[in-house]
Amino acid sequence: MKREKTAGKLFNIVFGTWCFFDIIMRTAFKSKINAFFSNVLWDSSVNVDKWIDIAVLVLLMSIIIFLQRYSYIELFVLAIVTIPIVIGTIKSDNHYLISMLLFVVAARYADISKLIKIYFYILLFMIPFVILMCMGGVLPDYTLHRGGMIRHALGFEHPNRLGMRCFQLMACFCYIKKNNAHAWIKYVFMCVMTFFVYKVPNSQTAYIGIVLLMLVIMIGGLYDRYGINKRRLMRIMAYGATIINVFTVFISFFDPKKNSLYTLIDKFMSHRFWYGYKMHDYYGVTLWGQRIDTIVKDRKYVGVYHQWYLDNAYLSVLLQFGIVVYVIFSLLLVWAVFYYANQNDYTMVAILFTYSVYGIMTTGFYMMSHNIFLLTISSALYMKEGTYDAKKKHRRFRIVWEI
Repeated sequence: MKREKTAGKLFNIVFGTWCFFDIIMRTAFKSKINAFFSNVLWDSSVNVDKWIDIAVLVLLMSIIIFLQRYSYIELFVLAIVTIPIVIGTIKSDNHYLISMLLFVVAARYADISKLIKIYFYILLFMIPFVILMCMGGVLPDYTLHRGGMIRHALGFEHPNRLGMRCFQLMACFCYIKKNNAHAWIKYVFMCVMTFFVYKVPNSQTAYIGIVLLMLVIMIGGLYDRYGINKRRLMRIMAYGATIINVFTVFISFFDPKKNSLYTLIDKFMSHRFWYGYKMHDYYGVTLWGQRIDTIVKDRKYVGVYHQWYLDNAYLSVLLQFGIVVYVIFSLLLVWAVFYYANQNDYTMVAILFTYSVYGIMTTGFYMMSHNIFLLTISSALYMKEGTYDAKKKHRRFRIVWEI
């Protein structure tokens, strides 16, 4: 028990520290921090990001090896999951999925509710702080144009990065306030944030995600108001998340320009399916993965290059890490959603369902930096007995019962 508490507390510290640096190193502060250490160490090749990654890797491996205990069945399951992902990482030269897995495995004794609160408060401090530094002239404002709108990053490295952080803030806020009696506060806050994300960074993925999350939570609120059991709704969302994964990969194998309805959907999605189709057509699907470049040579004409984007996270996993890893990753996601549906945690199921739609629009879905709710895989993988909030309620129930 003492080892478990130590592992849980240490993971909370590592996670919180990583979150802070992950956010600040994805802003204009990154160049300033690297320049500072370059001057101090007289080394122009200083990369603080790399130092942080190495430190976090060592700490996570220490937790996994020295502070956690495993049964033979658990070791067998972890081996089945880990070995293909390691092979896929080597083949694709992409470390994001193995990084996610390390966090998931190391989070065995951590409490997901506490981790969400840690991340929420870090975001709540860092987002206004970076924006204020930008408005004060300390950080530059990176801008882009979309149609007649100017997109502002307000100190972050890209407008989409600011939008993504706002979406994460809303997801965490909805979870930690899931038992709040004043639901209207959540809806007002989410409407304000949607307007901000639309007008300032104009991040399509972020504001669609916030609106969808708000609608799904509102539906759950209506179920509660009329006394309808939400278990069936949660299972529908769990199946829906699975269908979204498989269906969006399947339709990416076909050219959107050959169907008028598909063309309209693709246009609304900023041609994500067309780019996915071109990437699949160019690289094909392998069993164990391959290296994917978004700038590729034309196969017919010498000296002609194409730049394509791979924004569909599910297709990205399939093309980069191969069929085996795609199946394993998909099963882990499905298992996590059904696990929380069985735990009767509607808000978590709503968030995971929203993220499943989010995965259509950005590859960041399978990256810890974009989606800390991937840690829910840990709860499902180790079959943890409920969440922190559920345990507190259970204790209160027992006390009342005993009295």
